[in-house]
Amino acid sequence: MRYLIAESVSLKPHLETAGEVALQALSDGHEVSFAWLGEDLPWSDWSLPAIARLVGCSLERREHRFERLLAQEGVSVEGRSVDDPAWQSVIEEWSQRFSGDLEALKQYSYHGAALGAGAASSLISYTGNSRYEPHEDLERVRACLAAALLVYLRAAKVIRACRPDVVITFNGRFATSKPIVAAAEQAGIVVLRHERGYTYSHYEIFSDAIHNFGYIRRRIQQSWDAADPQQRVLLGHQFFRRRRGGDGIGWYSFTADQEKGLVPDRTVGKRRLVYFSSSDDEYAAVADAYEPGPWPDQLSAVQDLIVAHSAYTDLELVIRVHPHLVKKSAAERQRWAQLGQTGVLVIAPHETVDSYALIDSAELVASYGSTIGMEAAYWGKPSILLGPCAYRGSGAVLEPANKREIEALLDSRRPLVAPQRERSLPYGHYFLTYGRKFCYYSPTSLSEGSFLGQRLGWDPWPIHQLRKMRVGEFFRNVRKYLNKV
Repeated sequence: MRYLIAESVSLKPHLETAGEVALQALSDGHEVSFAWLGEDLPWSDWSLPAIARLVGCSLERREHRFERLLAQEGVSVEGRSVDDPAWQSVIEEWSQRFSGDLEALKQYSYHGAALGAGAASSLISYTGNSRYEPHEDLERVRACLAAALLVYLRAAKVIRACRPDVVITFNGRFATSKPIVAAAEQAGIVVLRHERGYTYSHYEIFSDAIHNFGYIRRRIQQSWDAADPQQRVLLGHQFFRRRRGGDGIGWYSFTADQEKGLVPDRTVGKRRLVYFSSSDDEYAAVADAYEPGPWPDQLSAVQDLIVAHSAYTDLELVIRVHPHLVKKSAAERQRWAQLGQTGVLVIAPHETVDSYALIDSAELVASYGSTIGMEAAYWGKPSILLGPCAYRGSGAVLEPANKREIEALLDSRRPLVAPQRERSLPYGHYFLTYGRKFCYYSPTSLSEGSFLGQRLGWDPWPIHQLRKMRVGEFFRNVRKYLNKV
């Protein structure tokens, strides 16, 4: 079979993962081509600040070194083809025509290719704002759309030239990766997406949108059914115990810095309901990949939860805002801070309150789909799920469909039966096993490692050493400033 690995995202470990996929396919006897489509884009989600470039940092140097390594191993590296001069006017006319709101951006397409949805996803993530307003940021929106269309045209061109049986690219949701998926699908070619596995030592290949919760639910069940009955139970338990111990399992731990046992005092004579928030922008950024739940977004669900809880004088509501919110937009943080005006206790994202001690202190737990909602069920607490997620339909959580059903679940006259722990184990097993171990890439952390024995850094070695000494914090702060300007 003919494989085309087409990429537009240069960051670690995603480019290295593309190399891993290419070399694995080559070792399996397939014909493999690689095409870099992310050169000289009008805008991208990830770019180096000017100050980094001034001291010799370069993504372009990293990309060229990567291509040379692939070529040495026998992968056919497609040359950086010259863009058709006619594209310029097409791209400018199409991108400059847009002037709508966020919903209009999500629906904006080019000859049936949903490029606007990818642009919306990137811009929501880039700004950390689930209610991003395109009309307030039109210059960036149009540059993002121009980049998306340029990648789409390049992808369509290289697909016509290579005529692959399979196209593989990173993730598939971003402004410059979704166009690759769209071009391949329009050509009737099988599309696969690569992403991180359950730890940074693993990667995975997905045959559907990786944020499609229905697809992930099927993978969870298939993984459970195929596993050794005893081993899968042990791993299922291990997942939840490791999480409670502060292990992020392949990602940053948001509880490692919390003060063990620290919880707000209980109100005498009242039951406690704890709501654990999710990152709104992360849901909004992938909303086109899954079926919505009973509520259109998390805040509308929380507002109904607040109203429902207020019907019971013996119930207090504590909202634990996700620690990651400190890195989101000011508008996003303000929306959650305002909930404190409704008579509920809001624990700010920077506070060191112990999330697991909060679970222990509660009679009821609620979430919009955060992993901790399933963790609460594992630790024996009735857990109310208000949003779409990978464990909806698992039988481990309670799933009200409207405010009236929430009220019924909160009624103390209707005691809730603790969930069956076994129902949560397939979820734990999957998220402690999915993925394939790297062979050609040797990671040392989430974003560092060597490919075929070489560190393909965007930073020269002296700068890399300074970054390891935390001088890099300076560069990150400069970049944050520049992103806001």
